[in-house]
Amino acid sequence: MQKLDIVGGTYMENSIEPHSSELYGSGLRAAAALSNKTFSICFNSLVGRDCKELADYQASSFGFNTKFHEIERTVHFDYYHPLAQPMPVYVPKNKYKNLSLEGDCVLFYGMIEAEFVVHANYLVYDPQNHVPYCETGSSANHLALILNKQEAEMFSTIESTDLIEIGRHLKEKEKADVVVIKNGSKGAVVIDGDQIDIIPVFETLSVWPIGTGDIFSAVFAWQWMLENKSAKDAALVASKSVAEYSQSRHLPIRCDNSFKPREIKPSSKKIYLASPFFTFGERFLVNEIRMILSSFGNTVFSPYHDAGILSDGFTSEEAKHIANVDIAAIESSDTMFAVLSGSDPGTLFEIGYARGIGKRVVIFAENVKDGDLPMFLGSECEITSDLSTALYKASW
Repeated sequence: MQKLDIVGGTYMENSIEPHSSELYGSGLRAAAALSNKTFSICFNSLVGRDCKELADYQASSFGFNTKFHEIERTVHFDYYHPLAQPMPVYVPKNKYKNLSLEGDCVLFYGMIEAEFVVHANYLVYDPQNHVPYCETGSSANHLALILNKQEAEMFSTIESTDLIEIGRHLKEKEKADVVVIKNGSKGAVVIDGDQIDIIPVFETLSVWPIGTGDIFSAVFAWQWMLENKSAKDAALVASKSVAEYSQSRHLPIRCDNSFKPREIKPSSKKIYLASPFFTFGERFLVNEIRMILSSFGNTVFSPYHDAGILSDGFTSEEAKHIANVDIAAIESSDTMFAVLSGSDPGTLFEIGYARGIGKRVVIFAENVKDGDLPMFLGSECEITSDLSTALYKASW
């Protein structure tokens, strides 16, 4: 029987909105994702005494072998929401060292709490701790690097923003066979020898983003190392598997071809951000939404940021100027992202105007009565109470 060794983190992942608290992390999630396949898995990780029993239960439930190094306390990653920057908690002051593994086929995730050295015939490396492969002390006869855009730009030493140029540079620098750079809603760039391929992302009804990068690397490793698929084909299966996991959160990954998501053509959208911004909480949310939409490659117009705020005692001319600026921005936009909260008159007007001229409207409605929604539903606005899903839908 074929064997896959996995090296990676075992972490508590806590989200406030929506509430979720699970023991996974990169390595444990990968082992669970691939646990129903036709090969054995040996998972190498560190786990605190506080979570050792739960980690053993997870491994037993999914049916893979483990080599746990027991530490004082399990690292936590706390998210205010699933697309927020996570806050690591209980990270040891000094990394655990002198950890090593030799194997034929190894999936290797960088860990925030430990330095692992891996020697393998085939190796897939995902530097989730932002440590370049060349600094790990590891070696491989055949190497694939899987990076996100930020990691690729961080590791590159050339003056370029072109991901193909950056990928070629990293491939040579790290002596890799394959480099995969994930670029959010624009898909992934795969550099395999002299071949360049763009892998699409796939639309889903809902989006759970925590752990999607882990799933991509796990499925790619399985397909490339054990199924001998080309890097392009392995990345395509990985992208579809990410869509399946993102919608269902089901583990292990099924990969049974019954899930048929719609391919998304990459594009940069002009998004109008309609939202109340009269309290600290409302302004905090507007800032967060604007930042995430922009990070997805969109051009965002926010009345709060881009049109200005009227002071008490404003004149009719000042009001007319603001209205004209906002209406022009709606007319030039591709999509409106609207926060339907508190029945703010300005936001309601913006939604109605946008639909009246045929603009697509995605509504984030977290705490709205069903009885307040008929006009929005009847005018074919896309409504969801989940922020991550709303942000992705607006960007697709």
